[in-house]
Amino acid sequence: MNLRIKIFVFMCLAVCSVLILRMYFLSIKSNVYFEKIAQRNTEKTEILSPSRGQILDRNGEILATNELGFSIALNPLLRTQKTLYKELEFLRIYFPQIPLEDLEKEYRTQYSPYNHDPIVVIPFIQYDEMQKIYAHLIQNPNITIQPNTRRRYPYASLASHIIGYAGSANARDIQRNIVSKYTKIVGKLGLEREYNDFLQGELGSKTTKVNALNKEVDFITETPLKNGGDLQISLDLRMQEILDEEFKGRNGSVVVMDVSNGEILAAGSYPEYDLNDFVGGISYQKWNNLLENPYKPLVNKFSTGTYPPGSVIKMGIALSFLEHAGIDEKTLIDTPAYVELGGRKFRDWKIGGHGKSDMIKAIKESVDVYFYILSQKVGVENIAQTLKSMGFGEKSGIDLPGESRGIMPTPEWKMRQYGQQWFVGDTINISIGQGAFLTTPIQIARYTALLASGMLPTPHFVMQKDGEEIEYERQNVLTPVQKSKLPAIALGMYQVCNSPNGTAYRHTKDSKVKLACKTGTAQVVGIPQEIKKRIKEEDMAYFHRSHGWITAFVPYKNPKYAITILVEHGGGSSAASPILVKIVNRMFDMGYFKENK
Repeated sequence: MNLRIKIFVFMCLAVCSVLILRMYFLSIKSNVYFEKIAQRNTEKTEILSPSRGQILDRNGEILATNELGFSIALNPLLRTQKTLYKELEFLRIYFPQIPLEDLEKEYRTQYSPYNHDPIVVIPFIQYDEMQKIYAHLIQNPNITIQPNTRRRYPYASLASHIIGYAGSANARDIQRNIVSKYTKIVGKLGLEREYNDFLQGELGSKTTKVNALNKEVDFITETPLKNGGDLQISLDLRMQEILDEEFKGRNGSVVVMDVSNGEILAAGSYPEYDLNDFVGGISYQKWNNLLENPYKPLVNKFSTGTYPPGSVIKMGIALSFLEHAGIDEKTLIDTPAYVELGGRKFRDWKIGGHGKSDMIKAIKESVDVYFYILSQKVGVENIAQTLKSMGFGEKSGIDLPGESRGIMPTPEWKMRQYGQQWFVGDTINISIGQGAFLTTPIQIARYTALLASGMLPTPHFVMQKDGEEIEYERQNVLTPVQKSKLPAIALGMYQVCNSPNGTAYRHTKDSKVKLACKTGTAQVVGIPQEIKKRIKEEDMAYFHRSHGWITAFVPYKNPKYAITILVEHGGGSSAASPILVKIVNRMFDMGYFKENK
């Protein structure tokens, strides 16, 4: 009996011990755990989104900015279909243009039982529009109206390939850039993309205490956000408008660059497109129209488009001759109507040829046979080495994404690309900027600046970041021999525009400022010489016509600017030369030059 009593007492003590331990853990040990849970329930951290920086031209004109407005959000806890539809139908009274299914999709995409933040269903409403309906919307307890901004491009399509656009951030963007998760946008093209991290700023946060209704009752701490910085770029809006005017109805590109430092005062790729179409997401129809446009408005033709340079490359080729061919600029050679190689005739553009030519005449009259003959003597290795030092076959370093290198063909390149050996005919083709040789307009403009100044600049748009000057490298790439021959090269280019026998004289003689220039015609399809006699470029199908080039530095003495123009399928240089004169004369009228011709 005593044993049973002892067992009973022991069991009672054991049960009591368990109960006491449970009470201890519930009331004391777990207090810290539940306190933390309670703290999470009463503290709310809000991420603060920065405002995106502006892009301004060299004179302070705004090219990209933020439009102030509002977003409309719904209570995150509208659980039943009936309640949600009631609120969506209420919004439809004031926004009948927005389909009900779109509003519902926005809500359900962001809905979660754990989400206590208002769900944005209408991302942006303009300030003026909101003023009319604000008093009605604010009376609905399930609706939250929040200040918001939207990217705006005041000049629509102007400089579209330079400015680029900031569009809706997708899943990949958010994975790479956490800020875009909250700002909802990210730079997609142009300067908006190249300088996205600087323009977008940095996130902040604010932690507050909230009650059971998710209302703020006390402030705890805040990490300040950092708004995006402003970019001041080298474009002159007035000149940009001149380029747009001159390229109306044409396709191609143009670059106006300061030869001393690489600043780009104006540049265009045509046709352009309206940047505002991409704000908030472009419609399928507009996107499809851009993709299917045969003139490729989405391609930035001055830094990603590649073209045969044609005769505008002849100054660089001539410098290679002067260094490696044992001649000087006054050495005369016979330049007949053609040279024959392996049973094939490589003809000059001029029927009957040019007689005897020196280097200056070869540039002035664009004597093809001069280059055919001396290129064989110098060899492709020397020519390629000279041109590569001038930036061909390499990126220029322009501060835009997606720049093309172009192609500087060599025997090694041809074997690697096609598994074929190099022929002398390939060298002849390169000597006049044809064959597999491809360049970008920005490379030609940079090379023209080199011929004008003796230094190879880095082309760029951004001058200042939040008022801080940016410095760019200039390279000393020419050999002493090449530098000593730049005055002779400049004289040849001067005669192109100012001598009656110059290839551009007829179209450039009315320039208000003395020019030094070079024209070029780049064939798109191979045309046998006998066919060219029978058919004019303007009678050919548009996409079979040759591209027209002209590149120049101005003024001839003490040059300040390089101007490069490419007219796609313009039928030759005569399409580009008049544009050059109009640009220069307008620059003169604007005060870019002190004296006229």
